[in-house]
Amino acid sequence: MKIKGIPLRIHPSWFLIFLYFTLSAKDQFETLFDGQVSIWNGWLIGAFTSILLFLSVLLHELAHSFVAIGEGIKVKDITLFFLGGMANLEKECKTSKGSLKIAISGPIVSLLLAFLMILLSNKLLVSNIIISNLFKQVGRLNFLIGIFNLLPIIPLDGGVILKSLIWHLTGSKNKGIKAAIASARLISFLAIFIGIFSLLSGRFYIAACLFIIGLFIFTSSKSQSQIIQIQKILSELHVNQVCSRSYRVLEDDLPVKVLSKYNQSNNDKYSNEEWILLCREGRWVGYLTEKILKDIPVQNWDKKFLYEFSSPIDELPSISEKELLWKAIKKIENTIYSRLLVLSVSGLPIGTLDRVDIGKAVLKKIGLNLPDQLIKVARKENIYPLGLNLSDIARSMVPDDLEEY
Repeated sequence: MKIKGIPLRIHPSWFLIFLYFTLSAKDQFETLFDGQVSIWNGWLIGAFTSILLFLSVLLHELAHSFVAIGEGIKVKDITLFFLGGMANLEKECKTSKGSLKIAISGPIVSLLLAFLMILLSNKLLVSNIIISNLFKQVGRLNFLIGIFNLLPIIPLDGGVILKSLIWHLTGSKNKGIKAAIASARLISFLAIFIGIFSLLSGRFYIAACLFIIGLFIFTSSKSQSQIIQIQKILSELHVNQVCSRSYRVLEDDLPVKVLSKYNQSNNDKYSNEEWILLCREGRWVGYLTEKILKDIPVQNWDKKFLYEFSSPIDELPSISEKELLWKAIKKIENTIYSRLLVLSVSGLPIGTLDRVDIGKAVLKKIGLNLPDQLIKVARKENIYPLGLNLSDIARSMVPDDLEEY
């Protein structure tokens, strides 16, 4: 379904939480009335409690979404899963104030819901103890959601709030991110330390929970550190440092038949058609691809010439060799070819750039050299190697951030 044009998605794991809270609320309800109510009433109250919790989490994410829309940011969708929910924004906010408003809106809504539900619970305590208890439980859960999300841990709202505050005070978005990462690591170490203490005290369940939370937070902070490292690489490397040459140069007066020979020797190298750049007397005059072979009868391959099927070379998506890599990624993601022709300072073709070229360069900078087989698979599918999410990372970068790296 959609809410104000925002797609709402529910991850299958959420149904486990729905069932858990339904059973928990049912058992608590039956205990409260000492088994004096029907089992169906217990199930009904349990399910209603879970539905109210569902709506509470949804309102939390809608608050983020509506504020983001107010800041000019498109919301791709809202997904509810077993840990809560997430509003998937198209890009990060470009201002610290906007980022702060988006992050803080969710916890504010949760805490307001908690206050209102507990207030209703107190008012209904005498007239309807069942509904009063229901609102009390959901109110407490909203309070926990609000407080938990205020923990200064990225990607929780509290981590984004801390990042935005430091960003606003220092004028550096990068310093804000680093502060949020440091805070998350401190909390993760604290959780693991308390977990060890609980284990030694014989409280195994609490220790296990703290270990899981600590490791989850530490992994999240490490992921954010890697994103910063990749952003630094993308802001330092230029196109001419990573481009390859996946095109062929032919004289435009050659017969079409030459493409068939080339096609047979290279049919396993690329999944998409390579560009054939045409020249005449040392000048670039156009381009074409091997797909023209499909439109020409085989008996005419010797009679037809390449210049008859040439297209202007200016039609190819291109980029200057001196451009930074993060800008190249943005441009690649906006082309149908997912590949760019690299031009020299004088405007002449010197190479090509695709997702595999970029991914290989980034991974090499990190210290990881990919085997040829993985590179072939990535090139065949035209994807970033190892599933690198470079498009989102590049999309979050703006020129004002570059000096911080």
